[in-house]
Amino acid sequence: MLRIFASILFFLLILSCKSKQESLIEEINELVEDQNYEKASSQLKDYLVKPKSDDEILSLEKPETTRIVELSYDRKRLVYLEDSKLTWKDLVEGNKETKSLDEVPASISVSSNANFALAEYPMANGCRLFAISLKNNDLHYEAGAQISCRNRGGIADDGSKIYYFVDNQLYEEKTVEPRTPKMILPKEKIAPPFPNLKARFFLYPIGKDFLLFSGNAGSYYLYYVQPDKKTSEKIDQEIISPLLYYGTGDAAYYLGGSIGRLHLRRLQFGKGKPSVNKLFTVSRKEINPWKLPAKNEFVSNYSGKVHLWGPSRKSQVLPLLCERIWVVDQNKILCENETKEFYITGLDFPEEDWTILKLYEESRDK
Repeated sequence: MLRIFASILFFLLILSCKSKQESLIEEINELVEDQNYEKASSQLKDYLVKPKSDDEILSLEKPETTRIVELSYDRKRLVYLEDSKLTWKDLVEGNKETKSLDEVPASISVSSNANFALAEYPMANGCRLFAISLKNNDLHYEAGAQISCRNRGGIADDGSKIYYFVDNQLYEEKTVEPRTPKMILPKEKIAPPFPNLKARFFLYPIGKDFLLFSGNAGSYYLYYVQPDKKTSEKIDQEIISPLLYYGTGDAAYYLGGSIGRLHLRRLQFGKGKPSVNKLFTVSRKEINPWKLPAKNEFVSNYSGKVHLWGPSRKSQVLPLLCERIWVVDQNKILCENETKEFYITGLDFPEEDWTILKLYEESRDK
């Protein structure tokens, strides 16, 4: 009896949701007939911006500083910072941990498994570093060095070591007392394309090793760094952005080329040095390439819109308005909208949502 009642209730909920969409479409059609395009556009935009009833709302906070978001290597764990509140969430098992930090970090970077983080705190002349555990309170270590806030450091998967840059050199420090930082790569081993320009360095973990972007002004080299062996190997050049987008499986994506001529590149991981593949030209609407499980399908956001695209398909705007997006495990989009609401939504849209998107574009352009 309870099972039958639950099925009926679920069916009624579906009808209620559909009725709400249909009611909105009918109301908008009336507004359009009255040529009240501004009100129609506002109501349609509100529907496309807001999370739906079956979305997973992560936060309705409106942090004073930009919300910092980090993902694990496999995109199954999420870390986000809202001012001084740090949240760790396992997207598969649903486990969640939240902790309050003493100060507001300028940035954080997480380990490959997202169990540990390296937080940078601004000071008068640089940044100080803290290594922290995200699932518990086992680690809270302050590094001995004061560093430049321009770079992105890293932390080992077990939290035992941190990595940072001083005078264009890579240092390693164990997260136990006494503090014993040691230089593991001199600047000659991680040189940028233009040595006379002030360089920036960005570390991204892949297992026990790291990828390192070195450069500035839209021109970077990419190095494969093995801290245990104290080695680095340049694996790519002519890179325009030091941002890395973890893909599905053992791959990641980034942008190469030059200003006005961008193309996508893929890093394939395995044993040893990753391989680099130059893929295809991309437009400005595709500059944050999040890979979907389907072959050669990506999503990006640009100017508040979310685009589905690929080399063999026409770019398509989805019925979803997000200021920033991240693609997490499976076909899920992590969305931050213009009012700072933060939620996870799927890519299966009912026909009514596509109709609402079309009506929104038409009323907005009137």
